[in-house]
Amino acid sequence: MCHVLDRPVPEETHDEPAGEGGRPVPSGAGAEGGASVPAETRAEGDLSVPAGAWLVAAGFVVVLAALGGRYGFHRDELYFIEAGRHPAWGYPDQPPLVPLLAAGWDALTGHRLWAFRLLPAVTAAAVAPLTAATCARLGGTRRGRIWAAALATGMTVTVAIGHLFSTSTFTMALTVALVLLTLRALDDGGPVRWTAVGLVAGVAMQVQLLPAVVLACGLAALLLVGPRTPLRSPWPWAAALLTALLAAPYLLWQTRHGWPQLEVAANIAAGNSTSSMPRELVVPMQLVMVGLLITPVLLAGIVALVRAPALRNRRWLVLAFGLLLVVVTVTGGKPYYASGLLPALVAAGVPPVRAWAGTRPRRAVAGTLLGGHVAVTALACLPISPPGSAGYRVATAANPDAGETVGWDRVNAQVSAAVAAAGPARPTAILASNYGEAGSLDAFRRHGGAVPAVYSGHNGYGEWGPPPAGTTRVLVVGWFGEDALGDWFGECREVGALDTGVDNDEDGAPLRLCTSPRQPWPVLWDRIQVVG
Repeated sequence: MCHVLDRPVPEETHDEPAGEGGRPVPSGAGAEGGASVPAETRAEGDLSVPAGAWLVAAGFVVVLAALGGRYGFHRDELYFIEAGRHPAWGYPDQPPLVPLLAAGWDALTGHRLWAFRLLPAVTAAAVAPLTAATCARLGGTRRGRIWAAALATGMTVTVAIGHLFSTSTFTMALTVALVLLTLRALDDGGPVRWTAVGLVAGVAMQVQLLPAVVLACGLAALLLVGPRTPLRSPWPWAAALLTALLAAPYLLWQTRHGWPQLEVAANIAAGNSTSSMPRELVVPMQLVMVGLLITPVLLAGIVALVRAPALRNRRWLVLAFGLLLVVVTVTGGKPYYASGLLPALVAAGVPPVRAWAGTRPRRAVAGTLLGGHVAVTALACLPISPPGSAGYRVATAANPDAGETVGWDRVNAQVSAAVAAAGPARPTAILASNYGEAGSLDAFRRHGGAVPAVYSGHNGYGEWGPPPAGTTRVLVVGWFGEDALGDWFGECREVGALDTGVDNDEDGAPLRLCTSPRQPWPVLWDRIQVVG
């Protein structure tokens, strides 16, 4: 990076956007000092995405693809694949789009992990050009846009979620796109640009409902600090209606099923998810998700948006971020729920930070800090250290989700061995305690593994029903309470315990052979089903 910055920049003066009719913007309006061109003068400006931003995206995909096949599938990925094989307008814990994508992409890639993760890698990499285009709207020169692309892609949260086929991966990319499209529509929006906002928002809400909260915070911020004039047009409200229409099938599904997603949210707030955190950590965790060494750029962006006169029409971004943090904190959400707005704030910080890094020693400091950030982030968020090693233990302490990608092959083999060891009394069904176990065993069975049909009462699996009538011998996998099993079955005996080889949620979970269900399966199923 230092060598790139040391080159002469003769073209820098051509990066200032032109005004209406191609006339130059008044001096200082688009300078690198942190100010942006006012909205009314930017329509004809140079807002392009430089080739360097696309190279950043390509490099990001290469890195993630190279490491995508290490460790194993995440429990959520296994669940998504099976959920997509049961098409529906919704599931208790999510809209339908990511499960459908996961099932289709898994079939297309032949259940090869490295290939399965190419799609989320490309999706996460889209943050680079989207952030570069956002930086252009915030006054960044062409070289500054490359900085913005690199910094947004290198954020800890982007690396962590880009590695997995996750709802968060798609939500973040779509939210970054929504911010850019909204900036465009506010600048010079008509029916086409506002329709694009509505379409992308509608698609985003088929991934998660979180974008609706982001949009609501953005609208509140616009009403409070402006610009309000664009909202007097009918087109923003037509876009909102389009979004609601696209989201309606899932919203109706949730309504018809009693809104189980609220129960999932309550479980997250209660700390029952691997990545749940106390409410008081939501705000400080934003700095961790950006990366402590990129945090100065984030803070510079917040200051620039608040103080720079030429960014007065962009101040709503800071207020929207603040409102979103309040909502996430009050509802007990996960800190990364606010991550979709971070790239825009980082992009706003690039011009003032570039102005600061105008000398060779300062560029050397910036390059060294960024290199250190990249190394630490890669070790913490990507599957680099061997499972069980000291580096792995440190990484999983910082990023517990990494531990949920290890050990599934061992789980499958041990369950298969327990089934075979039962001999003539072998079970005719498996009852798993959670969707990770069930998803792993279902994938194993689908690809030739010697296990019977798999059932679970957890989330979407509960919707797919109990074992068939007449099922009397069941291998129960996972952490069920002794009292519950005693109420459900006439007899249960432990036949083993899972050994995943690492310390994660499944390690040590018991295997029990249970017989003689005390009630018909449909009656038992009402008691076995759980949402969380």
